[in-house]
Amino acid sequence: MSAPFHRYRGMALLPLAALAVHQLRYALAFGADASQRLAEQGHAYLGSVEAVAVMLCAVTLGSFLTRLASAWTSGAAASGPAAARHGLLKLWAVAALVLAAVYSGQELLEGMLTAGHPPGLEGVLGNGGWLMVPLSVAVGGLLALLLRGAQAALALVRGVRAARPAASPAAPAVPRPA
Repeated sequence: MSAPFHRYRGMALLPLAALAVHQLRYALAFGADASQRLAEQGHAYLGSVEAVAVMLCAVTLGSFLTRLASAWTSGAAASGPAAARHGLLKLWAVAALVLAAVYSGQELLEGMLTAGHPPGLEGVLGNGGWLMVPLSVAVGGLLALLLRGAQAALALVRGVRAARPAASPAAPAVPRPA
């Protein structure tokens, strides 16, 4: 696995997290009418986005499971040096800001390009759009906990593996003279 992917693998989870913020915002603001409101405001493309987001999550999960298996068998990460560790609160804040920016950018673009979608700040914050702020904080926190939990699981497995003596290959049997 290449170092750049190893370093930024958590970013592959951002599309699913951004989609969660978007869909939860509409569900909370419009309740049972959320699907109708999404269709009226030009959100039909989100079905394709969901598929891509799920695929990125599957790749990220596969990468994590590969690293976990490597940590178990060799006691080391599969892709070289450990990623830089940042504090949980810093990661949470960055994730929340990125999710809010993605949501805002998406809504601004939809307002410019889609018929039926309110333009400008009305499209971003109006009709319950302000809910994206607490949702970005909540989903960003879950994302930060997930990433830190994955790091902790890898460290735990490496620690267990390091404490376990390495299996030495059996000495070849030497035939005894009869």
